Amino acid sequence: MKGVWVFATFAVVVLLALLARESARHSIDFPVYHQAGRHLLAGEYQLYSPETYAGHPGPSQEFRYLWAVAVLFVPFAVLPLPTAAVAFFLMKLVALWWVGAVVAGRAGATGWGYRAFLLAFTVVGGYLVEELRFGNAHFFCVTLMVMAWDRAERDEVWVAALATAVAIAMKLTPIALLVYFAIRRRARLCIATVGCFALLVVLPAAVIGPAANARELRAFTTFALEKVGEHDNYSLRGMLVRYLSTDAPDGTHIAADLANLPPWMIDGLWLCGLLVLGIAALAALWRDDPDPVTRLLELSIVLTGMLIASPHTQRRYYVALYVPAVALLALLGRAQTPREHRAILAGIAAMVVPGTILPLVFAGHRLALLYEASSPYCVGALVLFGVLVSLTRSRKAPHRLS
Repeated sequence: MKGVWVFATFAVVVLLALLARESARHSIDFPVYHQAGRHLLAGEYQLYSPETYAGHPGPSQEFRYLWAVAVLFVPFAVLPLPTAAVAFFLMKLVALWWVGAVVAGRAGATGWGYRAFLLAFTVVGGYLVEELRFGNAHFFCVTLMVMAWDRAERDEVWVAALATAVAIAMKLTPIALLVYFAIRRRARLCIATVGCFALLVVLPAAVIGPAANARELRAFTTFALEKVGEHDNYSLRGMLVRYLSTDAPDGTHIAADLANLPPWMIDGLWLCGLLVLGIAALAALWRDDPDPVTRLLELSIVLTGMLIASPHTQRRYYVALYVPAVALLALLGRAQTPREHRAILAGIAAMVVPGTILPLVFAGHRLALLYEASSPYCVGALVLFGVLVSLTRSRKAPHRLS
């Protein structure tokens, strides 16, 4: 058994080294962040493409966050791009370890070591590898959400509020965490978060002027709306569009339409799906429970539901499932009943099968496209969401009976 762990450790170290090299040379998203930081250093405050300022969608690989978020990339912009990309990569590994340690600790695990990290890495390995290779900032957004939740659990307000506000400024969908705090009746935290977000929106005006800030906000809105229509969408809405419309896919996707419904009907079905998901989530979240494991399952519901419900979810955003992966792995050996044990195994399978195992089986470009056309990531997330809701409700049931 020791030999297996040694081999696994060696394999992961080699994989991470190769990913770091790829990130330094050919990362896709990080050069956009680096360029935004360089623009600010040079006093060039127009961060978006000229087409975007005219009200038309710009090129896909452009800076898409709020203007204030670009300030966070200025320290990287001081470094040459390859060096900065490696630094960004290493910081992400630190964030992975920190998030795992926090989640495992909240789950009551006795310790967080490299074996636990390897298991969690394997469960969501496919998503993690893509996110690390692309050099995307999404996992830092997840880290901010975990930080906000952890500080909120300690009854702290301002760090949690600022972390939540920055996460929302980066991706918008973390507003789901703010909704969760509202359900938990954290009024001061919600008000502080709204205030922090408002500051992130208006403070750039002190540097670039109110008119320029309004221009940047309009460009950001144009990008956000344009993103919804892109084809690499693995949310519930993306799955519905893929199956129920003949919207022509680009060269990186295969047509999988089973019907050709008008857009308004597809949006209506999507909203109905959101209603069902919302009711299920509320059924699990509404009753408060101080048990830290139950609270961790609630956070996992928020993160998983956010991926499903978002108007647009790219595959690498599923790296957020690292949090429920660590949580369920930590709970596996301490399940309260055989039924809970089976549910935990089902949740782990819903992550590792579509995200890590099956992509290896469907090797090759054509098979990979056929596999993605079946929407496995969203289907797996839906199964995981159901498992998390069931586990949360079952853990709260004894308190309802007492």
